[in-house]
Amino acid sequence: MIKNLKLKIKNSQPAFDFYRLGNGVRVVLVPMNGVKSVAVGVYVGTGSRYEEAKNNGISHFLEHMVFKGTKKFPTPKDTSYLEGLGAIQNAWTDVDATAYWCKLPSDKWKEGLEMVKELALCPTIPVRDLEIERGVILEEIQRRNDRPDELVAEALQELMFSGSTLGWPILGRPEIIKSLSRAAFLQYHQSQYKSANIVVAAAGNITQRTALSAQIKNWFGGLPEGQAQGFEKVESKKGPRMKIDNKKLANQAHLEVGLPGVSVADPRRFALTLLTSYLGQGLSSRLFMELREKRGLCYAVQASESRWRDTGGWDVYAGVNIDKLEGALEGILGELKRTKEMKLTKDELAQTKEKVRGPIIYSMENPVRQMEWYAKQALDRPEEMMDYDMMISRLMKVTAEEIQAVARDLFKTEKLNLAVVGPISPSRKDKLLGILKV
Repeated sequence: MIKNLKLKIKNSQPAFDFYRLGNGVRVVLVPMNGVKSVAVGVYVGTGSRYEEAKNNGISHFLEHMVFKGTKKFPTPKDTSYLEGLGAIQNAWTDVDATAYWCKLPSDKWKEGLEMVKELALCPTIPVRDLEIERGVILEEIQRRNDRPDELVAEALQELMFSGSTLGWPILGRPEIIKSLSRAAFLQYHQSQYKSANIVVAAAGNITQRTALSAQIKNWFGGLPEGQAQGFEKVESKKGPRMKIDNKKLANQAHLEVGLPGVSVADPRRFALTLLTSYLGQGLSSRLFMELREKRGLCYAVQASESRWRDTGGWDVYAGVNIDKLEGALEGILGELKRTKEMKLTKDELAQTKEKVRGPIIYSMENPVRQMEWYAKQALDRPEEMMDYDMMISRLMKVTAEEIQAVARDLFKTEKLNLAVVGPISPSRKDKLLGILKV
């Protein structure tokens, strides 16, 4: 039985269908005009924050292992055969979701759907390949350790959400990766890859929608009903707080200032999207113009945010000369303080809205981006699905007062966190902490 919950949007392009199968599997279909390809994917609501101390890193490790073989496609050569049909195939793992997807010519949609179904639902976890891939994961961790920009992001996440699984590394820790058994993978897969935790999505040239829907029901409708293991809710921490990883680098420091953001359903998210863009996205952003162009304090500086079901994160990253660390930190915090005290001008507001609107429009032209746009909503906020036109319309209505209000809500001294990776002498720690205020 298929339960049709929503049909959106009849009078805008592209429309999308969203419904649930009888066992709780969520389905999103997004027809697009003017393309000859289709993207198909299976999205699972699980990631590193759903793990336990004994298996941290297993979500990402499992995502690797499924390509080693499934029931129908038993070898890595078999699981990659879609490339011979012109497909682009990949997967990813985040703190709260795992995805298996491919993009291929639209007349091959059934082969693509079958593959992502096999990868998500039917991995065999061959013992021999498990040992080989264990070494690959350990090398990936070592590679991360050579990238200070990734290390500082991980350090900030751990600092902001210490005591919670949300602060754990997605790649896991080497000692845990070395200990994971095949039985642990099978148990985790059985626990998390439940019908109510799965979204099947397709976007692109969907000319056989009836056949596609029937095939999704056939392959996913028989999954046993069940709820996956949940996650620990995050408790807010009082700051300001700081973490320094004293790492020898070529006279450079990588810093990241962060604070709690907003959740996927928070009504302030639209104003925060614009604030983030205004402050730290692109060559015209306040942080780029002030810190790099005017003052020459850094090479790279940018703001970003993450949103989850219960909370969010907001941060500014900069890579700076070690001698300019304090100046860069003061400059970043000065711009945050400025947005609390001064509203965006009429021109600034209009330009920021256009800067955000453009990339949203561009993503509408890409089946993979369309698929992920709707699939993530179906995972995180199925009760409030929005199409692109709805999102743009809501952003265009944001006022300068709303942006200033969200800056005042979020940019508070007691919420600040600072992570630094680089050759920082102990004598500078107190000075850095003393600067950490807005």
